[in-house]
Amino acid sequence: MKRAPLVLTGTAAGLVAVIGYHTAVPQASASASSSSGTGASTINIGGSSSTSKSTAATKTTTTARSVETTRSAVGSDIEYQYGDIELKVTMTAGKITDVTVVKQDVDDSHSAQINRYALPELRSEALQAQSAKIDGVSGASYISAAYEQSLQSAIDKLKA
Repeated sequence: MKRAPLVLTGTAAGLVAVIGYHTAVPQASASASSSSGTGASTINIGGSSSTSKSTAATKTTTTARSVETTRSAVGSDIEYQYGDIELKVTMTAGKITDVTVVKQDVDDSHSAQINRYALPELRSEALQAQSAKIDGVSGASYISAAYEQSLQSAIDKLKA
């Protein structure tokens, strides 16, 4: 009985602290403007500006410090036992920055379920390895091999 007022007071103080807690939202002023029909845009974030100009498969970003070229290529459409897959690889300054699935067809729902699990794992492996020499996903051998082949095909196109 002697502890009841202490527990109630502590509980009330804790509740007030939780209710009164406000998370801080980072403040950044960002403005973007785009000139109509030219494919060029200027982005100003926190006082520094960069201009980007895009073309079909190559994008050059110029900042005050460096010039980076972003290029993309679509790999071969690879057929495997349960469907087919086609990947798009994006490289910036010689590094793989993104791998996306352009086309994915599967024959059955079980294969689709396996692919939903395997594809993010394979993408992560490719970004980490920076090549098509990646570890396959256990239980997804066929899609892993097809992913690796399409990835290598896209990388070859970018390096040519």
